[in-house]
Amino acid sequence: MKREIKYYRPEDRRYFPGNLQCINCGNTQGFFIDLKLRHKIETGPQGIFIDFEEKVQRIFKSLSKNVYNLLDNGKEVIFCANCRDTYLGNQEALLDYCWQMGCPGCEVCGNYIEEEDLIDLCITCIKERDGDINEEKCTEVCEHYDYGLGEVRNHHGISLQRLKEEAGYD
Repeated sequence: MKREIKYYRPEDRRYFPGNLQCINCGNTQGFFIDLKLRHKIETGPQGIFIDFEEKVQRIFKSLSKNVYNLLDNGKEVIFCANCRDTYLGNQEALLDYCWQMGCPGCEVCGNYIEEEDLIDLCITCIKERDGDINEEKCTEVCEHYDYGLGEVRNHHGISLQRLKEEAGYD
């Protein structure tokens, strides 16, 4: 049976300095590193003992200090423990990017503009174009955000068709 991937909503994520975030599922709680390391397994009176060579300990220290360099350079050794994706980022940097870009709201930051503001912006745009707008055109011509306001509309459960009807078109 295939494992179900959980999608973390912004309010379900934990925020603290230096945290990682999976871009695909929003996970901020668990990641793993896929490495093949030389080790020695010994059996003794107290059970099984796994011993890593000194070189492995240096590798662990280096990884700990260079996690963000690995991510920035596209090295696919760190994975999301939830969805197994390697598209990870520094949570603070992702949020800063959204805020600096004037993001109206997305799954990364989870900081959506109010529904009334969204309706006003979209209806104004629809009227300026005499109702001649569809999802693709919305993304291309949106004056308020490079990627359009579709994700914000989805968040608030408002369709473009409904907005066009409210503006007196269709």
